[in-house]
Amino acid sequence: MPSTYIARAAAAALSLVASAGIASAQGSSANAKHAPICAKGVKVYTDRSQVPVPFDTLEVPRPDAPVRVTNEQEAEAAELAMRGRAGSVGATGILVTDEVQEDGGNRQVRRSVKGLFVPADSARAHQACK
Repeated sequence: MPSTYIARAAAAALSLVASAGIASAQGSSANAKHAPICAKGVKVYTDRSQVPVPFDTLEVPRPDAPVRVTNEQEAEAAELAMRGRAGSVGATGILVTDEVQEDGGNRQVRRSVKGLFVPADSARAHQACK
C-alpha cells in the first residue's frame, strides 16, 4: 500500500521521481550477504526512529530510469518495484526519505532509499513471502 503522501501525490497527478540512495554500514558489514526477500516481505519505514536496532544498511539497486507516478496504480507499482529491488539484496526493510521541490503547479519528489537488514525482523519478512 503506498504511503499517504504518495497516494495524495498520485491522486493529484503529480510527478514522483524516485532514486535509490547509497547506504553506508551501520552495525556489522554492509557487504554481508543476506538471503533475498520478496517485495511483500520488505517493510517500509519513513523515519529512522521507527527502525528496530540493531540493523545493517544495504545498497539498494537503482531503478533503470527515473520513476514517474501520476496515479495511485503507478504509485503502488513503483513502491512494489522499489521493495523488490531492496529485497533482492536481502533487505527486510527500507528507510524512505523524500525531498520535495515545487515549481509552479508541479511538485517533484526526490526519494532516497536505504536498504535495511533487521535481524529481529527476518522471520516476519520470510513469513510474508510464503
